[in-house]
Amino acid sequence: MLVFMSTLLILAGCGSNQQVAETTNAEGKPEVKEAKELKLVSFLAQDHRFTKDMIPLYMKKIEEGTEGAVKITWIGGPESIPAKDQFDAVKDGMVDLVFNASSFYVHLMPESDSLLLSPYSAAEERENGYFDFMAKRFEQQGVTYLGRWLMNSPFYFWTNREIQSIDELKGSKFRSNPVYHEIFKQLGISPINVDPGDVYTSLERRMVDGFGFPVLGPRDSGWTEVTKYIIDEPFLEQNCTILMNPSVLASLSPDIQKKIMELTKEFEIEAAEHWKQQNAEEMDALKQSGVQAITLSEEEKENFQNLVMETKWRELEGKIEANLYQEIKAILYKK
Repeated sequence: MLVFMSTLLILAGCGSNQQVAETTNAEGKPEVKEAKELKLVSFLAQDHRFTKDMIPLYMKKIEEGTEGAVKITWIGGPESIPAKDQFDAVKDGMVDLVFNASSFYVHLMPESDSLLLSPYSAAEERENGYFDFMAKRFEQQGVTYLGRWLMNSPFYFWTNREIQSIDELKGSKFRSNPVYHEIFKQLGISPINVDPGDVYTSLERRMVDGFGFPVLGPRDSGWTEVTKYIIDEPFLEQNCTILMNPSVLASLSPDIQKKIMELTKEFEIEAAEHWKQQNAEEMDALKQSGVQAITLSEEEKENFQNLVMETKWRELEGKIEANLYQEIKAILYKK
């Protein structure tokens, strides 16, 4: 009977899908605890340039930093839960963590568009009050804001014809997304909705004359085969966030909760350096592949940046209450 019971216990242990963390008690004796498994979903596919290395880096940092008390399972990208539904999914507890972008939940939380307008690094945002401000706003929406995961990756204009001035883009048709729809319009460019899988064909057939996008991605997708110019004037910050279900976070011990916050703060610094290096390397790779950088005059750079910021601030002002708008502006205009 003892042998039979022992066998059952061993089989039960082997059937568990939870990792265990070994610790020691006050007497120095081994103590085994089950790890808390957190399910993570991303708005981009698991093999995408932005996620394939970054999310595993975060998973490893949390698991090792909590000494195995927390285990993260990346269940997939938009094929598992559509990007537009992921905010509600983490809020309702369908998943525990989300690597998403505010573009997909800005209709629920318009003030999240201010993430694009911040002139600060993620580390500076934690010092000047912006992080705390946004954390409270996310809390009111029923989710916990842990931090950013994509930074130092601004947007650029890419075009399939050589120009000397942005004014020459007037009358062009560019593949767009809501982040820069209005910017295109202010420049006299027609924004066109094109699914990512159709961008190459649209460029090849001259259905569109260019697009907006960060440095990373177009070469991997083959778009630079039919788009040979990048206007070397970056604009706006990324709006990608790490969100967590608050009930799940509260279910962890206070020490582990604190550790996750601290580890995410460290991760932001590491991620910023990672993306800075990745973008520099990609710029070199683009030049080697034949993509030419178009440099604007200093006057045109200034005019362009002013237009971008004025357009996006005007958009934000039209979406949120006046007092909230002034509060955000007061924080982000300290610099």
